[in-house]
Amino acid sequence: MEKFIVFTSGGQKFAIPITEIEKIIMMQDPTRIPDTSSYLLGAIPYSDQLLPIVDLCERLFKQKTVVTDSTKIIVAEWKELKIGLVVEDVLSVSNFEEISKDETEEEMQHAAKYVRALFKTEEGIVLVLDVDVLFSSENEKELIELINK
Repeated sequence: MEKFIVFTSGGQKFAIPITEIEKIIMMQDPTRIPDTSSYLLGAIPYSDQLLPIVDLCERLFKQKTVVTDSTKIIVAEWKELKIGLVVEDVLSVSNFEEISKDETEEEMQHAAKYVRALFKTEEGIVLVLDVDVLFSSENEKELIELINK
């Protein structure tokens, strides 16, 4: 059984394995960076480096996250670096049973490549994100350049 952080973005429930998350912090206004992708809100100082802040709802659904008191930034491991994912709310730490590969492959064949798995819960479906494949290679370059500034 694996532990996941369950959160909402765009009204949908998502999860990321807890092993890929460093910290959850309160939303803060990032410094905007000109000429970057619309979902890249900017950067904040974090552990002696710049942390790119990505609006997950904008990235996945092309809609801006409405910032409320519940809005959080999930500091996640991404390609051995760190990025901040803005989410509507963090709901829980949950255990999900591993599901069989056959079952997953059938259901996942139409899902985006960054959806690693899906879990059926009493409250609905939770999509497990693969943070490493959230961005195209062009967008990855943009994030890496920002982190290395």
